[in-house]
Amino acid sequence: MSRPLALLPLLLACVFTSLVPNNADAQVYAQLKLRDSSKRYPKINQIEFPGSASTRATYDAIYGHGAMWESEYIAFRIYMDHRQSIDLYGKKHPQLELDSTNFYSNANWMERGYGEDILYAGQSVAAGSFRGLSNGKPAYIEEVSARGQRIVKEGPDTVVVEVWDKDWKTNGKTIQMRQVYTMLRGHRDVQVDIYLEGASDTDIFCTGAQKLEMENEGIMLPSTKSNNSLVASWGRNIPEKGHPELIEGVGIGVCVPKQYLEKVQEDDLNYLCLIHPVNGHIRYYLAAYAWMQEKDGFKTSKEWFDWLKKWSDLIN
Repeated sequence: MSRPLALLPLLLACVFTSLVPNNADAQVYAQLKLRDSSKRYPKINQIEFPGSASTRATYDAIYGHGAMWESEYIAFRIYMDHRQSIDLYGKKHPQLELDSTNFYSNANWMERGYGEDILYAGQSVAAGSFRGLSNGKPAYIEEVSARGQRIVKEGPDTVVVEVWDKDWKTNGKTIQMRQVYTMLRGHRDVQVDIYLEGASDTDIFCTGAQKLEMENEGIMLPSTKSNNSLVASWGRNIPEKGHPELIEGVGIGVCVPKQYLEKVQEDDLNYLCLIHPVNGHIRYYLAAYAWMQEKDGFKTSKEWFDWLKKWSDLIN
């Protein structure tokens, strides 16, 4: 296991003590479920669609729209379509919830202390989603021969989720892509590994942190000889546009080790890291925080950004 994921509990012990319980039963969890008209939503290990399939159909075929995973503190899902956006689910208390709520919390669950979806991804890179780059702008994973997802490992201490795109045509090349997301119990960060067969070290891709739609604050720190790059945001948004009264507070951070970074930049929607492979591989890290849900911990953007800077210093 990589150094940052292995060492982060030491940092959490100093910075995040009140949010990390001494609970030997706390685990991690991952799931991929089919949407079922009989509302049984069976779990599956993996699924693959031909590239000719409607991306709306692939998105709707999965209950929750894609693979999900969680630790005690935060949950993620990645959409089963051309966007492959990473969405966030925040929690009020350290516990596992996805097998019950499936990202679709309601008033009854919330009254019992459960969390809910906290992010509206829209057209942004959301929380560390991987993108192509076209004309200097983030680009979806559009033209492929097949796309799929699988749960590689769902516990007890580690979850691993894999996403793949076969024969991805981008910028005049055909690339075989795998995305691997790894999360440990007791963590709110995820290690992201992108494998790009057919890409060269001069090809540029991107990831980043979206700008929140209300009271957004952000930072962009380029890499130096001694430091990794870091982009981050903090603010509030309305995840469900049909319920404008439900406002959520979100913190997002993305750290890219310096060997993969081309540069940092921003656009109207995002704080971006432009990245390139090294021998067909890119690694970066993302972290998230639900500051209006969680009762203890960070309550200002400065506290969140300071924690992220310490976190990024642990990453090789």
